[in-house]
Amino acid sequence: MKTQMKCICTDLGNFKNFLNLIFLIVVMPLHAQTSDTTKQLPAAEVTAQRLNVFSIGQTQLQSDSLTLDLYKNQHLSDYLQAETPLSIRTYGTGLASVAVRGMAANHTAILWNGINLQNPLNGLNDMALLDVGSTQRIDVKLGGNSALFGSGAIGGVVYLDNEKPKTDGFHGQIGYGLGSYGFRNEQAQLDFKKKKIGGSLRIAHQAAKNDFLFRNTAEIGQPLQNATHAAYNLLNINVHVFAELTQKDFLKVNFWQSNNQRDITPTMTARPDNAVYSDSASRGVVEWTHFLQKSYFKVRGAFVFDKNFYNSDVVQNSQNNIRSYVGEAEWNVNFSQKHTLRAGFNTTADLSDNTNYGDNHQRTRLALFVNDALTTKFITLTANIRQEYLNKLQPTTFSFGFEKKLFESVNTQQLTVNNEQVTTPNSSFIIHHSSLILRGSLSRNFNVPTFNDLYWAGLGNPNLETEQGWSKEVGISYKSHSTRRSFQAHLTAFDIEMSNRIVWQPQTDGRWRPTNINRFLSRGIETGARFQGTIQMFGYKINAQYQYVHATDGNGGVQLFVPAHNGSVSAWLTYKNGYFAWTQTASSKRFGTTDKTTWTNPFTLADATLGFTPSVKKLKTDIRLQMTNVFNTDYQVIRFYPNPKRMVRLALSLGF
Repeated sequence: MKTQMKCICTDLGNFKNFLNLIFLIVVMPLHAQTSDTTKQLPAAEVTAQRLNVFSIGQTQLQSDSLTLDLYKNQHLSDYLQAETPLSIRTYGTGLASVAVRGMAANHTAILWNGINLQNPLNGLNDMALLDVGSTQRIDVKLGGNSALFGSGAIGGVVYLDNEKPKTDGFHGQIGYGLGSYGFRNEQAQLDFKKKKIGGSLRIAHQAAKNDFLFRNTAEIGQPLQNATHAAYNLLNINVHVFAELTQKDFLKVNFWQSNNQRDITPTMTARPDNAVYSDSASRGVVEWTHFLQKSYFKVRGAFVFDKNFYNSDVVQNSQNNIRSYVGEAEWNVNFSQKHTLRAGFNTTADLSDNTNYGDNHQRTRLALFVNDALTTKFITLTANIRQEYLNKLQPTTFSFGFEKKLFESVNTQQLTVNNEQVTTPNSSFIIHHSSLILRGSLSRNFNVPTFNDLYWAGLGNPNLETEQGWSKEVGISYKSHSTRRSFQAHLTAFDIEMSNRIVWQPQTDGRWRPTNINRFLSRGIETGARFQGTIQMFGYKINAQYQYVHATDGNGGVQLFVPAHNGSVSAWLTYKNGYFAWTQTASSKRFGTTDKTTWTNPFTLADATLGFTPSVKKLKTDIRLQMTNVFNTDYQVIRFYPNPKRMVRLALSLGF
């Protein structure tokens, strides 16, 4: 406990120093300005340009404010499970990771304001620790993106972005929730925007005794039991500052401090070992953009410090720390509204301090990249290339994408003023727009071995080769939008082929070690649709996603821990100050061994939320009742890791 408190105090000291840095680089330049002339700069579009402009041809799933508000006090894993076809691997009260298109969790890049949060030690990022309310945008891009984002972006990319507040003045929100098994959460957020500066501060805390009810399928009679030693305590602090320094210069500063402690409940077949896992993470990004007439420069500096501590009756005082420093610069040129070119470089330094390696290790990666996007009368094209150096030249990665409109219909209506039609060039407005688009992409991708793969004492393999392979997809998208309703749908077929896939396998001495396998294949289809609109005083939204994947090691082996079928349906209904949401997710069986002798059974889960948003003077009130696992389903995502049955939560928030 003393060690944990010392880490927290150290991190809070870093937090205070970072706030001082924000004051010096943001507030002081603004105080020196005398001009009140403002120019709205497209900060959000600039930040996510790689995702939107240069990854044409791939499936993209974008969040909306209504859905983000529903999940604002929940984890990123909850959102992704319900709103995307991604497969979430949950280990009871432990790690929650994401699998995309049959790939492993370390093949999905998690980008926070442009910085990849994949831990260099194991290539993962725990989705159960990411707070949805701390971001204003969650986009998912499916497909290979190593040419855009580097190592690890093979199956897909989850993009988290923070945006400048849209309303002037001070605005805030406080909330409190409680629920089953000692659950409680508290959060407070303050937003500010005035002329050339804006920002937000959010503090979110969540804790629970978490002695949830589950059925122990490993014991005779499969009795109902309460989870033991499963409590958790999570704290997240987010600071975001946006400043227009001049008419041509825009500054964006982001800081995220996370401190968490979790008791690790044993599996159904294991004896309690009093395992405790605590971690802290400090993440900061400073991004400066300078705009010219038809181009802009961007410089970004970032740091990510991850610390974790594990202790049990079996493993004593295991510490795993990693520090990463990122520097990136790029130049974007808009030759026209239809042609954009981007070029730049990235350098990333990783330094480990780990009791399990026997020695500290460090590595530096250098990358050069060029991206090009062109729209013609007939087709939209993108081409990207990236070269990284890590001890030696890594595989040159590139991607090509296209989008071709097969059909487009636009219906307009003349604008009338005082019962007379307006005849100016912009006097008509769109009442219905629909389009059908054929798209596709081809990419070469790679993933470097993690520190654990290379250096784990007695188990690591320093001779591992870099994973590399090809990703191909072709799909069709349909969009229809009118004044009262919108509909969009997509269908995609994909094919991923990799060589040198890194897999931990049991060796002749019975110990698990990493090795390269010659070939890995993952093929499948994914489809989805979203329908939303209004009928008189009712509002509605329906979102459905489905993915089928068949992944093998090239020799007919089965996919491990990845369901062949995964899907979800969510529905919203609003009426005046009330709303109701229902989410249904389904997953097929998951094999746990290559000989198909162990597996988890298929399952479907339902969640329901009933809310009311009355206005009390100037306060915006949100009262909601949420029930998870409505039908009290017994299920396992990973064999013998317990998951909770039905739980109920009540939350209240006040905004001003």
